[in-house]
Amino acid sequence: MKKILSGLLVCTALMSGCSKGSTTPSFTPDCSGAAKSFSRDVAPVFHSACSGCHTSFSTYSQIFADRSAIRSRIVDGSMPQQGSLSDAQKNNVVCWIDSGAPNN
Repeated sequence: MKKILSGLLVCTALMSGCSKGSTTPSFTPDCSGAAKSFSRDVAPVFHSACSGCHTSFSTYSQIFADRSAIRSRIVDGSMPQQGSLSDAQKNNVVCWIDSGAPNN
């Protein structure tokens, strides 16, 4: 029984290290500027910060399909797991999603 319990504790500890925990307060976007463009503002963020781990985020349709989860993870700070996004990059993605995620 001790071995099973110890194994579960080790697995839990290892799994908790697989994702970045949110250590910062939630991000509040500022969408007061110009409308965001997928090709100009959003695609470059995914190319530089996300495609290393998320190879499925290489096209508009793939990103559009997961936009709700993407928005949540950016706002809560759990993504990207490696490094971080600047406030401008976060605004680009979140404001684009909030404006309907147009393919522009």
